[in-house]
Amino acid sequence: MREWQPWPGETVRVAVTRPGGIPGPTLTLDRSVLTVSPGLRATDVTLDLEARSSRGGQHTFELPVDADLQAVAIDGRSQAIRQEGQTVTLPLVPGAQTMQLSWRQRSGIATRFVSPAVRMGVASVNAETRIVMPTDRWSLAFSGPRMGPAILFWSLLAVFAVFAVALGRTRWTPLRAGHWFLLGIGLTQVPIAWAAIVVGWLVAFGWRRQHVLEEEVAFNLVQLILALWTVIALGTLFLAIQQGLLGLPEMQIVGNGSNAHLLRWYQDRASEDLPRARVLSVPLFAYRLAMLAWALWLAQALLGWLRWSWTCFSTGGLWRGHRKAAPRPVPQGPRS
Repeated sequence: MREWQPWPGETVRVAVTRPGGIPGPTLTLDRSVLTVSPGLRATDVTLDLEARSSRGGQHTFELPVDADLQAVAIDGRSQAIRQEGQTVTLPLVPGAQTMQLSWRQRSGIATRFVSPAVRMGVASVNAETRIVMPTDRWSLAFSGPRMGPAILFWSLLAVFAVFAVALGRTRWTPLRAGHWFLLGIGLTQVPIAWAAIVVGWLVAFGWRRQHVLEEEVAFNLVQLILALWTVIALGTLFLAIQQGLLGLPEMQIVGNGSNAHLLRWYQDRASEDLPRARVLSVPLFAYRLAMLAWALWLAQALLGWLRWSWTCFSTGGLWRGHRKAAPRPVPQGPRS
């Protein structure tokens, strides 16, 4: 470290001033995670906070009207803090600390469910909202902060509708656009490759009816391929029915680490009120009824498709055996 030593006779004057204070908040909420777990008649909510304070004091949070405070923890230690109306007052210490509030609301899951309205008292950053969906609900639509989950099922259904119109214009199969679209609704519950097997199976039989190969080996090979293809396609349809009647709906929910049972929204900056998320859902029983109606329609339609496919399969014969060459006439010698 450099030093300065005055010579004899020299003087030094040091002026020290104290910087003036700048108005601003003394509390910063670095992160908040609101976890909502709706049930049939009640909803459990947990709010986890990471805060930094420049001085000690108290801070008040405002909970929803029907909230009953269950527990409060600061830095992992339980605190004997009570709720006063809708407000909960927590003590602050200088520095960083974590806080957790848990409460229960008397309203449960509904067709249109909205995350609780929580007032933080100050603006915050890195606000995350999580909704744990019950396993007996069928999620149809979401809304909330821009960074959140999305349902790809509806866009996939729109693509199926376009293909249904295109396939309905062909004359190779007896299916029209409406039939293709109804078939595609059920096939959305299986992988796309499996759905392509069923679509290709119907188109292949239409091609077979209009193109009867003359060469024996090629004709028999096509017959074998169509027979094997039929077994695979029927198995795929059976799996689609099984998935619809016994499995869970495959809505292809993605985005921000979300899935069918955990929906996550994120907002980098939030006001005093935490951002709210909305979920449109119906009981899983509605999905079961829809898939049952589709399975009954498929069973009726499949009988006609199988009769049509047999007609296509038998056009020009079922199998061509090896044709023996006609014996050549034996030349006769001159008569004596």
